[in-house]
Amino acid sequence: MEKQISREEIYNGKVIHVVRDEVELDDGNRAYREVVLHNGGVCIALRNGDYFYMVRQYRYSLGKEMLEFPAGKIEKGEDPDEAIVREVQEETGYTVKNLKKYPPIIPTCGYCSERIHLYYGIADQRVGQHFDPDERIELEKYTLKQIREMIASGQIDDSKTIALMYHLETEGLDV
Repeated sequence: MEKQISREEIYNGKVIHVVRDEVELDDGNRAYREVVLHNGGVCIALRNGDYFYMVRQYRYSLGKEMLEFPAGKIEKGEDPDEAIVREVQEETGYTVKNLKKYPPIIPTCGYCSERIHLYYGIADQRVGQHFDPDERIELEKYTLKQIREMIASGQIDDSKTIALMYHLETEGLDV
């Protein structure tokens, strides 16, 4: 176990907070750890009949469009169960029913504190999408078979989508 000795604030932004910690190792030596602090996120496999909603959006950090299950960040102090309801409405335009929660994933444990909470639910009432001003999202529908094939071919390489697909397949959902 490592013990924090000091912390230097590097950057505090809208989405991330970056710090540089000096730590004491178990043998008494010291080292530095750069850490990205993040409020976490939520992701959902939202079913509508035989299809699941996916969102396509350009991800600047990767320089490419990504196809993902609907997801978003948790606001400071927000409960993940409240965040997923909000994100479903914002990105898909639906309310959600029969919400089921899976264990969260940690996408980048080497330097980031982010946890992504995973869910499954059924699309309920259409209420209309409402994006953040800087979001450009296209809503698409696919069967689980199509999603599985896109993961296998590398067309979908988003870790939260792949992890959530694992849970769906483990439960024997096959649409």
